[in-house]
Amino acid sequence: MEISRIEELGLSPLEGEGGYWRFITQFSQYSSGCIYYLVTKDSFSSLHRLSCDEMWFFLEGGECEQLLFDEKSGKCEKRILSSCHRHSLVKEGIWQSTRLKEGEWALFTTVMCPHYTDDMYSSPDASLLEKYPFLKEYCNG
Repeated sequence: MEISRIEELGLSPLEGEGGYWRFITQFSQYSSGCIYYLVTKDSFSSLHRLSCDEMWFFLEGGECEQLLFDEKSGKCEKRILSSCHRHSLVKEGIWQSTRLKEGEWALFTTVMCPHYTDDMYSSPDASLLEKYPFLKEYCNG
């Protein structure tokens, strides 16, 4: 089923992070942007952080778990994204990972202001994973 959604929406693999994505639009007045993002059993949003807030909206598919980790406080939170829990705000600088819990796939839109650029994205380094080894299971590869 996910293959037909990937093709129907014109999604491409998201190198590094995992999952499939497509840019939808940029709102020039606000310098914000919106993408489609799809996770599968085999391709999920690997642990990363962004330098600005990101709003996630669940559209359809199976239930997902979103891990949020604040390195400064050591606080870890897990959120469910599903047809009953449709949105999640991930604040800037918070480590995040989103993966499927049930079903074959899940489709989201995410919105960022300002719109995404590659310099906003950080992957975890070895020192973070050594200090917090439980985070390794939220990384692709």
